[in-house]
Amino acid sequence: MFQGISTRAVSIAAIVVLVVIVLSSSFFVVPPSEMAAVRWLGGTVTTKQPLGTGLHFKLPFLETADYLQTSQSTYTLPDLSVYTNDNQSVDISISVIYQIPSTAVMHLLYDVGKTGNTDIESTIVPVIRDRALAVFAKYNTLNVSDSRAQITEQMRKEVGLALQRLFGINVVDLQLTGIKYSPVFSASVEQAVKAKAEAVQAQNTVLQKKYEGEQKTVTAAAEAQAKIESAKGIAESTILEADAQAKAIQVVGQAMQANPLYTKFYAIQHWNGVLPQYVGGNGAVPFVDISDKNR
Repeated sequence: MFQGISTRAVSIAAIVVLVVIVLSSSFFVVPPSEMAAVRWLGGTVTTKQPLGTGLHFKLPFLETADYLQTSQSTYTLPDLSVYTNDNQSVDISISVIYQIPSTAVMHLLYDVGKTGNTDIESTIVPVIRDRALAVFAKYNTLNVSDSRAQITEQMRKEVGLALQRLFGINVVDLQLTGIKYSPVFSASVEQAVKAKAEAVQAQNTVLQKKYEGEQKTVTAAAEAQAKIESAKGIAESTILEADAQAKAIQVVGQAMQANPLYTKFYAIQHWNGVLPQYVGGNGAVPFVDISDKNR
């Protein structure tokens, strides 16, 4: 009796498990960031349009659901070696933000690469690499840093057009996140910068010496001009003094001629208080005019 009950319980439990498995295999849920499609026995695609977010039904064990991420994704391609038009190797890093529209889901799920969301990035990498190589080949290594914004814009345009044409993928943005020059080029640039700095320093030294020489010339000229002006002043002063003395002598002579008494007045005016003397046999004797014209 207990054996019969036990067998029945096992059978019921097995049926319940089977029902649960069948029911769980008869529906699937598509998250908001993805879209899906269904295949019959892993081969024929039974959906005409991709399935959006929500609950969907399928035949258990006979149909399989395939998912593809359609929200924005970012793929970073590090250390990509490209060459400039002067054959210099440059390692760059690129980040691509892309989004798969609903119109491209079926194509990417079953016409490109492996089924599902497993190899999308490996599919777009060769396209990104090719377009980056083509853009950098137009520029000289010396102009890469100055033209970075222009290079980024050209790569964004070229990669976007290629991914749209080949896979229907929309490129939201592309960023050139890193530029690394070769050691040989970096060393040559450093030497060039050093040489330019030394040339500028030498030029500044020349300009400084030239300025100092001009300053000395100006100072010497100013000193010479000052001496000339001083000599002119002394000469003019001497001439003026001589002219004054000549005019004074002329005036005195005219006064003496006009009035003989002026001679005595002039002598008295310039007398120093000492009587004039002459030397005779008895020594110095004062010379005094004792004549009296009025006697």
